Amino acid sequence: MSVFPVYTSSRGTIAHQARVSKGKSLARLLKEARVRTITLLADYVAALGPELRVPRRPEINPPLWELGHLAWFQDWWIGRNPHRYRGLQANRDIQRLLSSFVQADAFYNSSLVPHETRWTLPLPNLHETQVYAQDALNRTLEYLQEIETLGESNAQAIEEAHYFFRLVLFHEQMHAEAAVYMAQTLGIPLSKHHTRELGPANAEPANPKVLTVPAGRYVVGWTGAGFAFDNELSPHERTVAAFEIDDKPVTWGSYLGFLAKSGHAIPHVLKNTTSGWQIQCFKHWQALDLNSPVSHVSWWDAMAYCIWSGRRLPTETEWEVAARIHNDFEWGQVWEWTSSAFLPYEGFKAHPYADYSEPWFNERKVLKGASWATAPEMQHPAYRNFYLPDRRDLFAGFRTCAQ
Repeated sequence: MSVFPVYTSSRGTIAHQARVSKGKSLARLLKEARVRTITLLADYVAALGPELRVPRRPEINPPLWELGHLAWFQDWWIGRNPHRYRGLQANRDIQRLLSSFVQADAFYNSSLVPHETRWTLPLPNLHETQVYAQDALNRTLEYLQEIETLGESNAQAIEEAHYFFRLVLFHEQMHAEAAVYMAQTLGIPLSKHHTRELGPANAEPANPKVLTVPAGRYVVGWTGAGFAFDNELSPHERTVAAFEIDDKPVTWGSYLGFLAKSGHAIPHVLKNTTSGWQIQCFKHWQALDLNSPVSHVSWWDAMAYCIWSGRRLPTETEWEVAARIHNDFEWGQVWEWTSSAFLPYEGFKAHPYADYSEPWFNERKVLKGASWATAPEMQHPAYRNFYLPDRRDLFAGFRTCAQ
């Protein structure tokens, strides 16, 4: 069997560009990510007031802590990091420079501050936190400009020098998406540019098309230049048996049939009214589009559907291969559960931000793709998302394969 050529979709092209971005291009992306953070925060303030109090729940963080954490993360890896330009060669344990906020490490280091204590910390107020966040971004942009003074004689050194700047970009984009699904969980209305338009409510259910993937040896993992997350490395070949996979995720039209015939629990985002099924969209309820993909379902819900329908979830390898080689493979509206446990690729080496992947291996499941709330710069077939299988607050659905 031979290695089949790898296809990269147009959606993945934007992610490629972000991962190799530098100079003014990277500065623009950092500023755009912060604009999204601040405008989302404004929606929270409008709904909750400047104190931003939210109930203590295991799947969310206090919004005020989130903003402080973003600032701390930038400062920890760039502003206060003597090895800010060394990338993967940096000593993760090097003594950091002093913070402009004395208690920053005690409040915002997510590796050391237990989740359940974040509601009781004496955090600075909204204005003080915003100033801290802006200061951290300003320092990040100043240090990014300094890379230009390093010269072009050592391409590898220049590449390493951009590593942490790209890391903080993607970190902020992840937290922005988390702010969107947290707003959904709490019923907080968001501005129109932070939401999506739903399809027509009376759409007739459409059956998925079958895509066939031939047997072969395929390359999986991040194969491009520039930044890569540690769990995406190293790219390698895997033998894949021939399989058939749906061209799109399971829709509400199909899932409602499963609910009616199996007696499975109705998702918390749905309700049946005299005028038909409705779906929660942040604070409001809207008529359900039967052709839109299922969301807010757990890995267990997905497995129950597969058992009922005589289908199965794809492995993460199958999902990635299908997305790479088929132009008709539709993805990007919801994250998609796979059957695979989140495990390291052979030869895994943790990057300086060691707590990104390594602590979460084995117990979590891999989700592939992206949701409508995912920044375009994060959307690539090689990206591996990972959550506990019982999570239902995510914009997550699934697609199926033939047994």
